[in-house]
Amino acid sequence: MKTEPAAGVRRRVVIYARISDDREGRRYGVKRQERDCRKLAEELGVDVVEVLVENDISAYSGKPRPKYDRMLRMLRNGEADGVLALTSRRLQRRYREAFDFLDLVEEKSLLVATVKGGTYDLTTADGRREARRKAVDDQHEAEEIAERVRDAKKDNLREGTYRGGPRPFGYQSDGVTPQSLVCPQCPATDGFIIGRQSDDATDDDAVTATCGACGSEAELEEGSEAWYLRNAIDTIIAGDSLRSICRDWAAKGVRTVPRRKRLEDGTRTEPVARDWQATELRRTLLRPRNAGLIDHGGEIVGKASWPPLTTEDKWRAAKSILEQPERRTTPGNARRWVGSGIYGCGALVTRYRAEGGQEFVHSGRYTDDDDGWPLYAAADAPQGEEWTPRDLEARFGKLKSAAVEPVPEGRRGCRDTLRCSTSGTGPGHAHVAAYRCRSAVHVTRTAELLDAYVEAVAVERLMRPDAVSLFVPSPRTGESTEQLAVRANTLRVKLDQYAADYDDDLITRKMMLDGTARTRGKLAEIEMEMTRRATVPVLARLPLGTPAIGEGWKTYTLERRRAILDALMTVTVLPSRRGRPKGFKPGTGQVYFDPTAVRIRWKQPA
Repeated sequence: MKTEPAAGVRRRVVIYARISDDREGRRYGVKRQERDCRKLAEELGVDVVEVLVENDISAYSGKPRPKYDRMLRMLRNGEADGVLALTSRRLQRRYREAFDFLDLVEEKSLLVATVKGGTYDLTTADGRREARRKAVDDQHEAEEIAERVRDAKKDNLREGTYRGGPRPFGYQSDGVTPQSLVCPQCPATDGFIIGRQSDDATDDDAVTATCGACGSEAELEEGSEAWYLRNAIDTIIAGDSLRSICRDWAAKGVRTVPRRKRLEDGTRTEPVARDWQATELRRTLLRPRNAGLIDHGGEIVGKASWPPLTTEDKWRAAKSILEQPERRTTPGNARRWVGSGIYGCGALVTRYRAEGGQEFVHSGRYTDDDDGWPLYAAADAPQGEEWTPRDLEARFGKLKSAAVEPVPEGRRGCRDTLRCSTSGTGPGHAHVAAYRCRSAVHVTRTAELLDAYVEAVAVERLMRPDAVSLFVPSPRTGESTEQLAVRANTLRVKLDQYAADYDDDLITRKMMLDGTARTRGKLAEIEMEMTRRATVPVLARLPLGTPAIGEGWKTYTLERRRAILDALMTVTVLPSRRGRPKGFKPGTGQVYFDPTAVRIRWKQPA
């Protein structure tokens, strides 16, 4: 089957140009390919109907190639009679993909010509064998390149050298030299030498940057990326938040490393820097490279060949702070109230009214299974047939609660949790947040009063002397949990003392940060051990059995307080008595809350 153009007939061809890696988005490679292919088109006497360019897209990775797919559609639909490319490797790098393409060429009698390899000849068995052999060789070459790259990265991993990639914030494009350095002894701002020096104190090799002119050890330039990054780690240890650092950096013009954004057509935009976001800053601060460490698969595997921006102790202290679950501060669609979805409705419906007007009353009995559903009988025949609420709805239609009362201890009434809304109206027609049962208005409570009561009960329980032994029991051997708790609480007091001493100008900022980093590192180790022992892990990091629980409770995030309450207790809100309590005077700003209508059951530690 002939693939050469017939005499006197000008074929319509597509030029396909592709380059695998163009991080700078310059398109120089594909422009050269198009120029050479247009010259080949003139030599072959064919008309170019479209130029399809895929920039910075690999043919071996298996990722979608939209322009290649468009080329195949044009060939199948008769919109083009052939393809021109620089080499066969620009078209395919996988032999299965190439075999399918060659089948299409043979079926449609298409012209396929490359600048480097000439015109495909599929009219003979030898020509078809050569084309398929070339496809296999192209894939073999791609696999061989991939193996060399992997081997080189393994060598880099063993030696701790830079493995390439986009420029990391705080370092120059070589990934090794901090951005930026200055010499404290001479005016040099470049020409620094990066190398390892033996540290007799630690019996280890430290990577340092020294001035090429005078040999002095270089320092981070104030106001540089590396300087800001080092200070951010210090401020995290000192207690600042990621958002406050982002706001400070935005005010000072500290932005991310400019990156090119890939567009749908495979091209890239000009490099664009942007303001920092908390999540992006967190990822950057957690990089082991900041402490001169190299990681692989999430594990620290050794020392790197670049100078650290901070000490390993400080980095690990900041890491332990940033990885605490309670630091989640963006609720998104999460709960906004302490008890939403945690507090349960404690109403037992004593009378139901169906859509048809029939009424059913609670018989005082429950099903014998694990669910323990209350049973109901017709109001006019209380000793007759009995149904569960689900059976009633299936037979008589939607039910409405006509009367409720507190569910007896040990029994289950309404199965729904409470949700909080501000649809109610309080004094002065102001909206008041209130908890309500999800399925019906069985119970309603002012959210502020209910939360305050439940949280006060929880804090009082956690402050009791036996809280440590109950929730974090001691092992049979080794240091007791009570001793660990004493050490942890001593370190917490020490952290507060560092801040107080700094405020009173008794110590320098460096002394405060260094002492805080060491103390936080020791505290993190103790808290991890207590978490391992804890029957309720969320309680392990709390200063159990001390007044510090009450002092710090309101500083905990909403998610952390919710997790503590959910692990500690089951809260059931019962229907309250009708009417106002004795002595209550409306319009005086008084509020009333009945704690007896809140049933709290302590969960038993596992």
